[in-house]
Amino acid sequence: MTEKRVLVVDDDLDILRSFKRLLGDYAEVQIALGAEAAFEHMEKVQKESGALYDVVIVDFNMNGPNGAWLLKKVRDQFPDCERILLSGSSYMDLANYLDPGLVNRFLEKPVDMEDLIEAVSPDE
Repeated sequence: MTEKRVLVVDDDLDILRSFKRLLGDYAEVQIALGAEAAFEHMEKVQKESGALYDVVIVDFNMNGPNGAWLLKKVRDQFPDCERILLSGSSYMDLANYLDPGLVNRFLEKPVDMEDLIEAVSPDE
């Protein structure tokens, strides 16, 4: 079983560091500060090494473009990447911002870390 490559995206560096520490035992985790930086990073990694991320975990509310903006870009350019959206709002509250099929998994904050660990753990 190979570790999944995971990119965690938020606009809070402390949260990103926490996620990296908590998920690092289960996956190869990288972090990105904000949606635009995350997408640029994904494109750069693909161009330089051909590598793709297996999972992207994105907060909905961020400074600059929101999580839905990023997930649309990821879906269009990296369709095999699993897209996980985190939010303090319910899925129903965000439904107007989310296209059908945009989100593979939605997790409401506070996030159950077991759900995240399951999402990033290697498939058996």
